[in-house]
Amino acid sequence: MAVIGHWVASFLLCYLVPQASVTLLCKMAMMSDFTCGFLLLAKVEGVAVFPWYLSTPPAAANATIQYWKESGQWLPGVDETASQGFLGFAALFPMYLDIPYSHSVIGMAIVGLLVAIITWLRYGIGFAYAMAIFLSAISHPILDMFFHDAYVLAGNRAVSRVTVNFWQIYYMEPVAFLLECFLAYGGYRLWWSTRKARADEATVTKIAYYKRMFWTIAMSHNMASFYIVSPLAIFTMYKYFPAQQFATNDCYWGYAVFAFTMWSWTMALYPLHQLQQLTTLATEDVAGPAVTQQGNGRQHLAALAGSFCRLRPMKPTARFPEPKSDSPSPKDGRV
Repeated sequence: MAVIGHWVASFLLCYLVPQASVTLLCKMAMMSDFTCGFLLLAKVEGVAVFPWYLSTPPAAANATIQYWKESGQWLPGVDETASQGFLGFAALFPMYLDIPYSHSVIGMAIVGLLVAIITWLRYGIGFAYAMAIFLSAISHPILDMFFHDAYVLAGNRAVSRVTVNFWQIYYMEPVAFLLECFLAYGGYRLWWSTRKARADEATVTKIAYYKRMFWTIAMSHNMASFYIVSPLAIFTMYKYFPAQQFATNDCYWGYAVFAFTMWSWTMALYPLHQLQQLTTLATEDVAGPAVTQQGNGRQHLAALAGSFCRLRPMKPTARFPEPKSDSPSPKDGRV
């Protein structure tokens, strides 16, 4: 899993916990890649490229492999080199990975727990909402175990590594692309079934606009940058500029490109946030602005109060004439 496919877990959790912010949960599902960008720039994590169209890995990649072997971060029989007859990785993701912090279950569990506690202290969210935040965070490395190297524990790429290596199957790129789109769209439809919008024309127009913006960014930027631009960039660099040793520890500007690309994927969440703001839960019956915020009930009460204040006051009804009294009155001169 790379880009939009990770949102399937967040959409599912929003379906189960409707009061949760879909934007926040999707951010948590992307937290592994977001964190990875910082760790790449700090050189705490790294990669070593060896695409199938090179006869041997670049010198910087060989140096990294040698370091892993000397420091106990190499798994013989799992990790292979050109000297063992390994012909390189498939075109989609041609790299040895060293990402045992950002893509470890325990690492993301710590991040998810911290965010859940902070959100609880700040907004008074319930237990179900907090669990949704936590599960969204750890969903990324768990899903990645099917596609590429991911870890249970943090700190050593050779310890607790789990992978099915789906990405390393040749000619699997189109299948992986369609699988991600299917997972993302299926989860999105599930979440959208819990939302409803006001029927006024302005709101309907805005919703259509932000829906189009969301899928345009998700497909033309998020997916294209990984499935098209990334493999083409690696091929171009080693075809025309091999001395740069792109996608290795010796090409720091390449790490910067990877980091800023992964950070930019969060742009797709802006229209998703707007969609949630323009809608409310399908089970709610609130006249006035859509309510989509935290589960402490303050926003719901504010919306109800606003709706009550906007009610037109009733016109005063005609008063009935007061009944005449038979008792004597000073004005009558009777005592």
